[in-house]
Amino acid sequence: MKDPDKIWDEANKLKQDRYNWKMGKDFQDCNKEDFTKRMQTKYNYIFTSSSTMFKNLIEDDMFDMNKLEYMINMMRSMKDKKKTFESASQEVGKRFADEYIQPLVDNLDKQKTEKEEKKVEELE
Repeated sequence: MKDPDKIWDEANKLKQDRYNWKMGKDFQDCNKEDFTKRMQTKYNYIFTSSSTMFKNLIEDDMFDMNKLEYMINMMRSMKDKKKTFESASQEVGKRFADEYIQPLVDNLDKQKTEKEEKKVEELE
């Protein structure tokens, strides 16, 4: 199992290094490609164990550390045997479905209802 504490530590440090690079405070001799290569070496654990997360931390100004912390806490719960993989997966899936999918479903339902109401009004 991946080490949640190491991922959390490297993610926070990488985010700070990225900020410093973007602000011109550090890594001033690096273009984006050079910076990415240096970060791959410096934060090799997160680069090799969670390459998608690494890429998002490098490229996304608005990377949501709160969501990452939530997932890291789920990993810790599994590591400490407080949750099974299945129960943690279900919790994470439900939380993100409620956050991302349910609003879309609600919006489609609302549009469908409005369309049906408009048809009824036209028939009257």
